[in-house]
Formats: sequence, structure tokens, C-alpha cells
Amino acid sequence: MSNTDPNKIYDFAFIGLGASNSLILSSLIKKGLLNDKQVVIFETDNKSNNDKTYCFWASPDEAITKELDKLISRRFTKIKVNAGREENIESCPYHYIRSIDLYDATRELVSQTDISIIHEAVGQINEENQIYTLQTPKTSYQAKYVFDSRPPAFASKNTNEIYLHQSFLGWHIRCEENVFQENAFEMMNFDIEQDGCTQFMYVIPFSSNEALIEFTRFGAEKIEQSYAEEVLKKFIGQQFSRYEKLGEERGCIPMTTQINPPSKYKGVLNTGASANLIKPSTGYGFKNMFGFAQLVTNKIENQDFEAFNNIKLPSKNRFKFYDKLLLLILLRWPSVGKKIFTRLYSKIPTLSIFSFLEEKSTLRQEIRIFSVLPITPFIKALFLYLKNKFATRYLIAFVVILLYTITSFIHVQTADYLSYILLFVGLMWIGIPHGALDHLLSKNKNTTLTIFVLKYLLIMSAYLVLWLFAPVLSLIVFILYAAFHFGESELIQNKEEVKSAGALLKAFFMGLSILTFIITTHLNESSEIITAISHVNILGYSESQVAFWSSWLSIVSLVYILFESLRQNLRSHIGLLFLLLLGTLAPLTLAFGLYFILQHSHNAWNHLKQGLGMNTIELYKKSAFFTFGALLIFVFIAFFIRDFIDLSGLWANFFIFIACISLPHFVMMHLFYNSKTEFTTTN
Repeated sequence: MSNTDPNKIYDFAFIGLGASNSLILSSLIKKGLLNDKQVVIFETDNKSNNDKTYCFWASPDEAITKELDKLISRRFTKIKVNAGREENIESCPYHYIRSIDLYDATRELVSQTDISIIHEAVGQINEENQIYTLQTPKTSYQAKYVFDSRPPAFASKNTNEIYLHQSFLGWHIRCEENVFQENAFEMMNFDIEQDGCTQFMYVIPFSSNEALIEFTRFGAEKIEQSYAEEVLKKFIGQQFSRYEKLGEERGCIPMTTQINPPSKYKGVLNTGASANLIKPSTGYGFKNMFGFAQLVTNKIENQDFEAFNNIKLPSKNRFKFYDKLLLLILLRWPSVGKKIFTRLYSKIPTLSIFSFLEEKSTLRQEIRIFSVLPITPFIKALFLYLKNKFATRYLIAFVVILLYTITSFIHVQTADYLSYILLFVGLMWIGIPHGALDHLLSKNKNTTLTIFVLKYLLIMSAYLVLWLFAPVLSLIVFILYAAFHFGESELIQNKEEVKSAGALLKAFFMGLSILTFIITTHLNESSEIITAISHVNILGYSESQVAFWSSWLSIVSLVYILFESLRQNLRSHIGLLFLLLLGTLAPLTLAFGLYFILQHSHNAWNHLKQGLGMNTIELYKKSAFFTFGALLIFVFIAFFIRDFIDLSGLWANFFIFIACISLPHFVMMHLFYNSKTEFTTTN
């Protein structure tokens, strides 16, 4: 191995030498793809201990079995689950690899090359002109491409994602008597206390009297060392003869539905857990890591470095859905885990389960698998999934329109009253409260709450005066800033920064498309309100021409939103489009309310929860006084400042009220969004 040189620009840098990077590195060396390359490895551990166990199932003719044949120390052709009957899996044996054997084999390959190893941790990575600087405590190094196996910083706070631990403690023991069947392993033995979690034992024999006995927990909390030791002692004492402890391995594998994003740098590839190679519902990942290594090797062999940071194994969305359902059950009702797994392995052949876990099963096979499982926890999990994912607010919108439609067939005026009540409830629920938190967004520490409120009221008052004397100009101003405000919220929801000129324009056109669609699909009602506000009858000029152009504008607006959704593969716009289209079945006020409350206000409320670090109850407490104040302002504008002679006039006053309280709110939210780097998408 050559001496390291901080001034050298390496072709490839490997951060960490765990399983994933070891498999990639070994594959590249064996293919001769690093012969003329400058390569450096950063690894703080000397990798001299057998700290992990890698297990996988594969048929004898699969690439992983052939490539890693010398590393496989045990093959099991029989399996037993929960002390049940043994099952033959000879066509797809369960393989066991010791981590130390993988480390030693990788080191042996590296020793035959000029690859440098640096025993330092890599901290920050920076990029300049597609060269990546890797900062260590002592100095920095440069590389063209980086394989980064550092663990991902999974965080489930304020998201709809699930995070569980698969924590384990295993003892390598030797018994005085021959108590193990060498070619059979026990995958899950639930004959232990569950302690409010899903807990089981693995038994992996090495000989007739030697085995690894591993205690595993699926749960929100990791198992404690002392507790795990007591469980192991009790289990081994009951199941086997007197024994000698030879070794120990322990660890924790993340079980999460959260997807770790690719590196922001085009030349940095996440590997291992950071590349989402660990299956959320089982913790198995070694076979995925091998497949990933083969994929990366093929890319490099073909000189295909396009989208290097986005290399990933193909995955089917329905299996992510299955994983989420199971993890929801393990999180909310962990005691059900034992029942699910024991029934699964007792009713379905193990090889079929292996195919399912490897995401190679057919839909028909999957229906068969789910048909034998207890249905109640999965129905409950499905409800929570839909609630967390997207369905609740859109289901509310559907029910609102359904109620309005049914009522309108019975009695039109009653349906109108119903829509007013529903709109008021929605505004009090989240529409007005989300804007009543602006006092928490002020960054000026020298401004007291009283001064802030006075400034806020001054801006509103000035705008109200403008409405009274220049309604057309005020209406134009309202449309301009409301369009940007609505569009900015949509972009933030999609994790886009709104700072560049292009992003600012994109936000404006997105919001303008939303407003235009709502207005043009309710042209007559919009015209009546605009006339009541500005005394200008837009339909009076040429009703046919206005109708013609409004139809085209509504189509163009909808197409623009759909285009942005398809261009960026943004599923969140599906909900937006659903609300807008649903609104065409309702009157203008209800259609606007559906968007304003269930899309805009809902998203902004979650942004505020994340940005302010508060929960919903805390936000309601902080907003209560100002929500009441907003209602008083509406009464003041509607009944004392502007007279109205019909319902259109009252709704005109309502929109003027919304405009007045929205102007300072739009400013505060824009500053708030620009002060935060990222918001997690919530539904």
C-alpha cells in the first residue's frame, strides 16, 4: 500500500469498510477496474473482530452464492420456526458469513494493490469543480468519486415515517452435549417473554454442540444489555445443556420507512444503510448490498458515471406499502408481532416467504400470504396509513362535497347554509389560526409584542383604506401577492427553495394557476363578488368572450399544475388537483375553502409546527387570542366599514377581510420560509 498524500486527487475514495463498501471494493478489484486508479480508504476500525453476522438465502446457481462461496462458513438446508416442524429448503439454502471473514478477504485483496488506507474519520465533504474534499481531524483529501457508507441520520420527528429498532445480543456457545442439528437453523423462536415488544430467538448451529444463540427485539426501544443477558441465560438454560460462552455479538439495525435521499453531490454515492439497502420490515440487507455492488461495478466498467449519486436497486412500490403496514403494527400493537410471524410461517412454505421478502413474489402469491394473516391489525394499520399518508383531508373534502350535493337536491338554501357552516368550521379549525401565529415569526428581538401588533394593524388598516378608495388596484395587489403566497407554500411543501429569481417566478405562476382555476370555473359568482368589490362588471363587456377566455384560462391553469407535477414527479400535486377538481362541484366560497383550508392552511400549519418546534396544542394556545381578534376585525369590516345589500356584498367584505389580514401574513411567512433550510413533507 502506498503512502497517503493530501495533495493527491484520488480517483475513488471509500468512507468506511463495512459490508457494502467491502463488496463494492472487492468486485472492482476482481474486475481489474482499479488497476490504474488512485484509491483511498478511510476506516477508523482495524476490523479485526467478528462483530457481525451476515445471513441470506440463495439458490446454488445465484451469483452471490458463486462469488462468495469461499466466505460462506455454514449452509442450512432445513429451517424451523417457533419450535415447529422442520422444513426442507435445499433448493434455496440459508447461508451464513462471518463478518471477520469478509473483512479479511477484502484486506487480502487490498494488500495486493496500491490502495491507501487512512485510519481517520471523515467529517464534512465539500465540492468544488466536481472535486470532493474530504475533511478529517488531521487534514483533508480530495477525490473525484466517493463511496460514502456513513450511517444515515434517520429522524422521525415531525414526519409520517416510522422508525423502529431491530436490536440484538447473540452469544456464541459450546454445550457439553450434542444438542444441535447441524444442517437446520431456527429462524424465530417466540418461546420467550414479549415484554410489550416483538421478541424472539435465532439459533444458528456451527456443530452438534456449538451455536450462535441470538436474542432479537423489534421495537421502539432498544434492548438493554443486562436485560438481554438474563433472557439469554433463561432460554439457553431451559432449551439446552450446560454451556460455555465463547463470544458475543450485538448491534442494532434500523427498521424505518424513511427513505434516505441521495447525496446532494453528483460524485458521492451513498452505500449500505444510507443507500436504503436494508429491508425495513426484516433488517436483511446483505444480499441487496451484493446486488448493489454488482450494479455499481457494471456502471463503472461501462464508464457510466452519469447520475452516479443516484445509482439504486430497482424496487416495487407495493412492497414499500407492505413494509409500512407491518411496521405500523409493530409500532402501535407490538404484541401482535408474535401472532403474525408464527401464523405466517405455519401456513405458508418458507421458500414462498423468502420470495416475498426478496420482492420477487407475484400478486397472487401475496394475496395468499395476506389471506392467512390476522386481518384486524392490518385493517387498523391500513386506516392509519391512509390517515397519515394523504387520505384524511381529501376524504374530508369528498364528504363535504357529497353532503353539499345531496342536500342541494333536497333543499338548495339548506345546502348553502350547510356550506357556510362548514366553511366557518374550517376557518376556525386551521384557516385563521395558521395566520394568527405571525407574532411568533418576528426575528426582531427589540420589538415587543405590542409594537408588533400595532405595526401589523397599521399595515392592515392602510390596505383597508386602499380598498375603500381604490378597489380595483387593491384587487390587483391582492391577486399578485396571494398568488405568490399560495405558490410559495406549494413549492416549500415539495422541498424546493424559493430564493432564486426562477423559483420566485415559479411560485407566482403556481399560485396564479390555482387562483385562476378557482375563479374561472366559478365565473358568474366571481363576477358578482368582483362587481360588489370594485363596481366593475366584467361580464358586462362581452359575456360570451369572457366565458370563452375563462374556459381557456381554466384549462391552461390546470395543465400547468399537471405539467409541474409530471415534470418533477410530485405526488403532492395529486391532492392539489383533486381538491381543485372537486371544487368545481361546489359554489365559489366552498371551492375556495377546500383549497385554502385543506391544502394551503394545512401545509402551512405543518410547516409552522416544524419550524417553531411546537405541537398542535401549543400552536392553538399561541394563536387563540389573535384568532379571536381576527373575527372581531371581520365583523368590523363586514358590518361597520362596508355596507352590503345582498349576499354577494357580504362575500365581497369577506374577501376584503381575507386580503387585509393576509398582506402582513404573506410577508411574515415569506421571511419564515427563507429562514429555514428544509421542511419535511407531511400530509
